[in-house]
Amino acid sequence: MQIEKKIKDLIKKSGPISISQYMEICLWDDKNGYYTSNQVLGEDGDFITSPEISQTFGELIGLWALSFYQEFINKKRLCLTELGAGRGTLLKDAIRTIYKVTSNKINLEITILEKSERLITLQKENLKNKNVRWISDIKGMSLEPQIIIANEFFDALPVNQYVRSNEGWHEKKIAIKNGKLCFTLDNKIWVPSDSIYSDFKIGDTLEYSERTISIFSNICNHLIKYDGVLLLVDYGNISGIGDTLQAVNKHEFKGVLEKPGQSDLSSHVNFRLLKEIAIKKNLYVSPVKEQRNFLLELGIEERLKSLTKNVSSAMAETVNSEIKRLIDPDKMGSLFKVIAITKTKRILEGLNRYG
Repeated sequence: MQIEKKIKDLIKKSGPISISQYMEICLWDDKNGYYTSNQVLGEDGDFITSPEISQTFGELIGLWALSFYQEFINKKRLCLTELGAGRGTLLKDAIRTIYKVTSNKINLEITILEKSERLITLQKENLKNKNVRWISDIKGMSLEPQIIIANEFFDALPVNQYVRSNEGWHEKKIAIKNGKLCFTLDNKIWVPSDSIYSDFKIGDTLEYSERTISIFSNICNHLIKYDGVLLLVDYGNISGIGDTLQAVNKHEFKGVLEKPGQSDLSSHVNFRLLKEIAIKKNLYVSPVKEQRNFLLELGIEERLKSLTKNVSSAMAETVNSEIKRLIDPDKMGSLFKVIAITKTKRILEGLNRYG
């Protein structure tokens, strides 16, 4: 209720607010924001990410990163950066795997981009005795080739929504009607700068995240100057069309304006826009792959056989169920997409064939 009152007071004072401003307050308010005051991850939280479901996800990402480093970078150290690392589970599994494969004969520098003090505390607990540093700005990455992992990161960044009319694009904002929060359309016409928005029809909705574009563009600039790769895994919208904003509480969908600050707010990543930005900067963009095909090509089924060998039938069933969840076409297997951005065209494991 405190977040809702804060939002309503702001609207009464300054008029309707943007969806991105609403998301920023709901998720990051210093005292009552969703990410600053809640236990959000895992079965007991509001949502669960791939690394929390199965250790194989982080293990395979770690092997993917090591393979890229050995084939294309091979400098004195492997610099691995994760954007929004949750509890640090992906990195913990990736680091363990990298050290095991290399017999600890590798110099690892780990960087985490994170703004939640609560999550930083959890990450420090999970990554004890690891060479980790935390940054709050993407420009804080060390000036050398980086292998950057963005797993379910960009979907949580604030977005604005715009609806196409005969006159042009109108921003969708949040106002108050009969004492309740509601959506409204601004009278002003918004003119998008990106060409991909020229072929929309009347009534279409587009989502545009200034924060996503800023962080992604800075990463692209870093790749141009220092080389490396961005591996992006997220539930995404290849067409870039539609209202994908959603609220999740206790693993159930809720109304976006229902109980502000108590649900996770996210939207589908616009892979089409990110691809256009990277191509304009003359970077190589891999084909967009479904998570299922990416993990299958990396050998997740072989890893399943290894993990279920010489264990109880109950344990084998648990492991099998976890991995199936990651690759099931009706669950995360198709919903989540994978794409990589590099300085020059390269053959990348799991990402060379379309599909």
